[in-house]
Amino acid sequence: MFSLEMFENIAYIMAKHADPKTVSDSPEEWLDEFNTFSIYQVLPEIIKLWGLNIQTGAESKKLRRSEREMTTPLFLLRCVQLGINIRDLDLLSIGMVNDMYVESGNDSCKYARLADQKDFDSF
Repeated sequence: MFSLEMFENIAYIMAKHADPKTVSDSPEEWLDEFNTFSIYQVLPEIIKLWGLNIQTGAESKKLRRSEREMTTPLFLLRCVQLGINIRDLDLLSIGMVNDMYVESGNDSCKYARLADQKDFDSF
């Protein structure tokens, strides 16, 4: 049941971001607009749209490219690793979550000097 609810919420978030003016204000209201359908019919399309959403024209900062294709389970795993819950996803784009995950790899980076208030004031 949890997986189905998560799928519904992710599909709703994608629809709301695509058309915020006409999509209902809650996932429940939005889902009530549809007839019953098989999740297996729409999941491939959602994954394909998801993949298009994470494409960028910017040059990669990674030292090596990942061979892993972004899938729904992998994306949700990244969310769990970052401590992002399903309600937070309403406020974040897929690209933002991916950027947060990449940046989390810098958490262990040691800097020779940390900026202080004087540095921020001069900036």
